[in-house]
Amino acid sequence: MSLPIGILHAACSGVLVLLAAPPRNWWPLGFLALVPLVTALHRVSPQRALFLGWVSGLVINVGGFRWILWVLDHFGHVSLATRVIVLLVASAYQAAVVGFWCGIAVLLERRARLPLLVSAPLAVVVAESALPFIFPWHLGVIVWRAWPVIQVAEVGGPAAVSGLVVLINCVLASLLAARTSPERAPVAARRGAMVALAIVALGLVRAGHVAWLRSAAPHVKVGIVQPNAGTLTAAERQHHGEQHLALLRQATTDLGRRGAELVVWPESSFPYFFDRALTREYAEGHPWRLRRDFGGTLLFGALTHSFGGATVQNSAVLIAPNGTVAGMYDKTELLAFGEYVPFADRYPQWAAEVRARLPDSPDVYPGTGPKLLEAGALGIGPLICYEDIQPSHVNDLAQWHPKLLVTLANHAWFVGTEAPEQALALATFRSVETRRDLVRATATGVSSIGDALGRVHARSEQHAAAGTPETLMGEVALMDVFALSPWVSPFLPWACAVALTILALRGLLRRSSEI
Repeated sequence: MSLPIGILHAACSGVLVLLAAPPRNWWPLGFLALVPLVTALHRVSPQRALFLGWVSGLVINVGGFRWILWVLDHFGHVSLATRVIVLLVASAYQAAVVGFWCGIAVLLERRARLPLLVSAPLAVVVAESALPFIFPWHLGVIVWRAWPVIQVAEVGGPAAVSGLVVLINCVLASLLAARTSPERAPVAARRGAMVALAIVALGLVRAGHVAWLRSAAPHVKVGIVQPNAGTLTAAERQHHGEQHLALLRQATTDLGRRGAELVVWPESSFPYFFDRALTREYAEGHPWRLRRDFGGTLLFGALTHSFGGATVQNSAVLIAPNGTVAGMYDKTELLAFGEYVPFADRYPQWAAEVRARLPDSPDVYPGTGPKLLEAGALGIGPLICYEDIQPSHVNDLAQWHPKLLVTLANHAWFVGTEAPEQALALATFRSVETRRDLVRATATGVSSIGDALGRVHARSEQHAAAGTPETLMGEVALMDVFALSPWVSPFLPWACAVALTILALRGLLRRSSEI
C-alpha cells in the first residue's frame, strides 16, 4: 500500500472514531473504526506504522478537542492564531499515543513474528497508560454506551476496554483480509474472536452478579439541581447572589416534595464564600439559608475559607437532615489557569498578569486527598470537576469504601461544545471500575444519574447560562461491593509490557533457531 493511500486509511479511521465517540455516539462504528488503520499497517515498516498511527491520532485529537478554540477565545481572550497553534501542538503530542502502539505492534510483528492480533491490544494498554495526556481520553470511550463491552474496566480500567476494542477491530480486519487473500487462513482471527467473546461473556456474568447485589442494596432517591447559571462573576454574586440562592432553595424544595432524600447542587453553586468554621447551616430567616421546607440531606459546592484567612478552597459541603455540617471535602486535582497558575512561584509577574485576565477565578488551595462524607446511611465519595475522569484519583477514593460516587462540576466553561458530553462518557467508566452508582451534578449540563454497570438512567441536556434551574430525579443504590479495578488496574500496563517482552523474546529465539 502506498504512503498516500495509507494516510487516507489512517485519516478514515480517525473520522470513524470521532463519529463513534461522544457527542455523536454512533458507538457501533467503534467495532470497525480502526479497521482501515489496521489494514494500512499490513507489510509496512515500524516507522511508517508509527507515522500512520500518529496521523490517525492527530485527526482524532484535532476533531475531538476543537472546543479548546472556544475556551481560549472566551476565557483566555487570545488570538485565533495562538488558539490554533495550541490545539495543533496539544493534538500532535497526544496523537503519539496512537502512533506508539501502532509502531510497537508492527515492530513485534516483523521482528518477532507476533501477530498484530496479539501485539496491538497489549501495546495500546501500555501506550495509553505510559504516555501522560494533556486532555485525558482513551479509545474505549467510543463504545461507552455498549455497557456489556465496558465491564472489563473492572479488571483493567479504561485501558482494558481500549485493548478489547483494538482486539475486535483487528479480528474484523483479519477476517476481511482473508476474504480477499485466500492463502491467509484466519486461524489467529478465530482465536482472537473467541478471546473477545469470552471477555464480554465473563463481563456479563459479573454484571449480572453486580445487578443482583445492587437490587438487594439500600436505595435512596436523589435529586439534582442544575442552576444553568454558569460561573458567577464577583459583581453578579454581590448584586444577584440572594436571587440565585433563592432559585436553588426553591428547586430543592420541589425535589423534596417529589420524594428526594438527597439533593445535590453543582460545583461552586453557593454564591458566597462559605465559612469553614460553621458547624450548622445558616439560621432560619438568614438570607443565605440553604434549605427551607426540605428535611433531607444536601450536598453542595462552594468556595470555602476560614474567616480572616487568606486561602480559598473549592469544596463539597454535606449538610445533614438536622442542619449540621456533616463533612467537607476540598478539591485535590486543581485546574491549571482556572484555579492556579503554574510556576507562579518562579514567575510571579507573569502569573499576576495571567490572573488579572481571570478576575473571577481566585487562586485555590488544594485539598489533602480523597475523603468520605457521611450522613446517616449515606457514605458519599465526593468528586469535584474533572476528578471523575481520572482513574487514579478515583482508585484512591475507592479505598475509603464509599457507597455512592457524586460529582460536582461546573461545565459552564464548555457549554455549547462537545466537552460536557465527553466528560460524561469518560466519567461513566468510574462506575464500572468501582461498582458504585454515580451521580453527576453540573452547572449547565450534562448532569446524570448512572448505575454500577455503567448505564445512564437519567440525564439533562446542556443549557446556556439562562438562570432558570432544571431538576433531575432518580434512585441510586448504596453499594458496598468489592471491586477489582482500584487494586488491579494499576498493574495491568506492567503485565501487558511483561507479556509483550516475553512473547517478543520467544519469537526472536524461535526465529534465530530457524536460521
